[in-house]
Amino acid sequence: MLTRIDHVAIGVGDLAAGIAAYRRIGFDVDDSGAAYCADDWLQLARGREGLQSVALASDAAGRDSAGAEYLRVVAPRKSIAGRHPNGALRIERVYIGVTDLAAAVKQYSGALGLAPKMERGTVINADMAIFQLGPTGLGLAHPVGPGVAADALSRGPGPFQVLFRTSGMDAAAKWMADHGVPPPVRGIRNTGEHAMLVPPLHACGVYIGFVGPA
Repeated sequence: MLTRIDHVAIGVGDLAAGIAAYRRIGFDVDDSGAAYCADDWLQLARGREGLQSVALASDAAGRDSAGAEYLRVVAPRKSIAGRHPNGALRIERVYIGVTDLAAAVKQYSGALGLAPKMERGTVINADMAIFQLGPTGLGLAHPVGPGVAADALSRGPGPFQVLFRTSGMDAAAKWMADHGVPPPVRGIRNTGEHAMLVPPLHACGVYIGFVGPA
């Protein structure tokens, strides 16, 4: 059974530069390029810049298979959470841009054995199919107009955003400002929560989002 998103793999052209970029965003990244929360993590690795894959934790990793592009299945692991200056607590969602939402829903529903919840994403301006995996969500997104999803899809379909729940948005924004990162774009989710996004230019080709209290 798939239980949650375990980690995401982000490609960076230069590992040292990628680590420096994510430290400026406020992640406690170790020298291998990993930044751990209590139950999930992100991994930077040399390669084509951008969000490369999403690993899903399973309590039967030997039997479960992802069966969909960009996804892989791993055994869950506990890690010692880093002390992230941006207050990151866990991965909230990962978004995958798709050209045909209905076809993608059919493919991912079969692969995950789940039915999604359909939503309108107000921050990324997209129709979304959200597959809930424990406390984390995997979202398929198709743009409905100009905005984040359209910008991401213009570079090709695939994973484009990791959204983290943070203990404090203002503290995260202050850390970034103090370390040379321009103010993140802010918006209001369809849940009414405030969110902010660090654009790909400052996050190695990935939108990095935060949601949480002020």
